[in-house]
Amino acid sequence: MQLESLQQNISSQVMAHPIVAAITAKQMNRIQYRTYMEDVYAYAQHSAQVIGLAGVRLINTQPDLARYLFHHADEELGHDKWAASDLRDLGMADSAIAVSTPSSACLRMIGLEYYYAQMANPIGLLGWMFVLESLGGNIGGQIARGIDTALNLNGKGTYFLAGHGEADAHHSEDLFRVISNNVKDPADVEVFLRMAREGRELYCGILDHAYASAPLVR
Repeated sequence: MQLESLQQNISSQVMAHPIVAAITAKQMNRIQYRTYMEDVYAYAQHSAQVIGLAGVRLINTQPDLARYLFHHADEELGHDKWAASDLRDLGMADSAIAVSTPSSACLRMIGLEYYYAQMANPIGLLGWMFVLESLGGNIGGQIARGIDTALNLNGKGTYFLAGHGEADAHHSEDLFRVISNNVKDPADVEVFLRMAREGRELYCGILDHAYASAPLVR
């Protein structure tokens, strides 16, 4: 598999999204960013669980992958609290955060994660992980800085994105190695690539929802 090319395609598609242009032009507003972070908070609550579930199902057939997934699941613990902290910095009360609901695209993404982790080929979950780790490592820090500038946040409210921008560069390297060494069977490659495509489109759907949530600043 050409993982470098796939990673570049994922990053390029997200960087071409209108909401990224709005960030660069300082036209994004807090409602759009808060809407995005509500989805982040929603899916972050499930990340460690689905990764751990996939690991359990790979213990006997792919023990190296299982060990990697268990380690990564541990690293994902508490990241929903990072997102909740950002939402508080953006003015949301804890009561509002607790009852916030994901967009349709985010809900479908969470459902697809559980489908592969619990029912279908768990290798598929690596495709979703590849999308998020690639974005975090490649453009997460850049996007966090752009949002901070566009919204005059003074370093508050971007802890989740900035933190993943730092951590995911290393995670992406590890994931490249793990996938290259362990995802070789044609059926596994196919399911990995399909989930990468699905994950990319659903993530862009999350961005679509955030972009449409409020008029741009003019």
